[in-house]
Amino acid sequence: MWTCPTCHRTFKNTNQDHSCAVTDIESHFFNKDQEVKATFEKLYRKVSTFGPFTLNSVRHAILFTAVSHFLAVKPKRKWLDIEFVLPYPMEGFPIHKTVQAGKNKWAHFMRLESEEEVDGMLIGWLQEAYAVSQ
Repeated sequence: MWTCPTCHRTFKNTNQDHSCAVTDIESHFFNKDQEVKATFEKLYRKVSTFGPFTLNSVRHAILFTAVSHFLAVKPKRKWLDIEFVLPYPMEGFPIHKTVQAGKNKWAHFMRLESEEEVDGMLIGWLQEAYAVSQ
């Protein structure tokens, strides 16, 4: 693991490209609907049961990191955009976009509009994303 001497975040690769624009987590929820914060809090509680990880708040996202990032959360005014990486592609609702991010890595994009969408199916995918980030 490599620690950036400027922002003090840790990364899998030495001199890994990143932004040092670290911010406060609460700033992501300024002028957002209350449901957005409640959905994030439920997501955080569920993910916290997986094992150790760090939470990094950068300019445009809140990053959940084990050895590497396994979940990015981008609070919008009325919803959360989330991105997670799995070793295979999935398509169809509720995934609205899938992008190949490496030889054996696919980034999956979803939009969460309420706490109820933090369900067993999503948590299963995030547990798998956490496991492959180790």
